[in-house]
Amino acid sequence: MTIGKPFTILVLSLLSAGVMAEESTSKPDPDEWRFNLGAGVGVAPEYRGADTYKAIPIPVVEARLGRLFINPITGIGWNVVRTEQLTISPVISYERGRDDVGDISELDKVDDGAMAGVLLSWTPGPWQFNTELATPVAGDLEGIRLRSYLRYRGRLSPQWSYGFGPGATWANEKWNDVLFGVSDAEATRSGLAAYDPDGAFLRASLNGRLTYHVTPEWNVSSIARYSRLFGDAADSPIVSDVGDANQWFGSLIVTYSF
Repeated sequence: MTIGKPFTILVLSLLSAGVMAEESTSKPDPDEWRFNLGAGVGVAPEYRGADTYKAIPIPVVEARLGRLFINPITGIGWNVVRTEQLTISPVISYERGRDDVGDISELDKVDDGAMAGVLLSWTPGPWQFNTELATPVAGDLEGIRLRSYLRYRGRLSPQWSYGFGPGATWANEKWNDVLFGVSDAEATRSGLAAYDPDGAFLRASLNGRLTYHVTPEWNVSSIARYSRLFGDAADSPIVSDVGDANQWFGSLIVTYSF
């Protein structure tokens, strides 16, 4: 198991910093900055579809001022629409590419980049539904990605809270080709079969979080996720021959809010 770069976690920890901040029961002053800072460690696949895992340091840096928000999951955004239950926001976020490591060391590296998109969040009571449509604006990624998550949030006691729910991701042909395609040149170098995927339903997941509220400011959270690749992504030789369609993630994070 190797130590990965910190930003890998920005895509994988879909239930970390953002959800923890939402648990606050205080009524913040919209004209004042609010911060949620912390760190932790996680275990995640080396790349999408890998059957090997690596340890990852997890930095948590989240901030909010009025309609402006910054966090390691959705990136930087502005609530154009903001009601008690609904927000709609343009966002700019970081997206990891794919390192040329292990069984895919002979494939081309896919550089990390930036994504621009629109995020919709609906929170009726204990439920939260997020959906984001985004496209790359920098780096080697291409195409369009749509991802959605449904979560139920509650408390077991004054000090214990939880959240769990399913998620799904769809991507078009260009996105899947960059991450799961194998060109003729790559096939010659790697021994994998050449492969040209189409756009399809990409991934389904089940996410869970358990948080211990040490004080109103200090929290310790354990986060777990199981996801399964489907369609042309799962049929790629990157996954079916040298990887695994079943993907696991786990982490432990300590945060401080002020």
